[in-house]
Amino acid sequence: MKSTKKTKVVSIILDGKPFEVPPGGTLGLLALGNIGIRAWKKSKAEWLK
Repeated sequence: MKSTKKTKVVSIILDGKPFEVPPGGTLGLLALGNIGIRAWKKSKAEWLK
């Protein structure tokens, strides 16, 4: 079932290119440390709205 919610896309700049942060997170975001964790939390909060 597809969600019809309009969510704001959270992205960070990684190696000079934009990277869309998924609400489920990725292991790569954890490896980025504080920046990745903050981006993931923001993405998850937007998805839950």
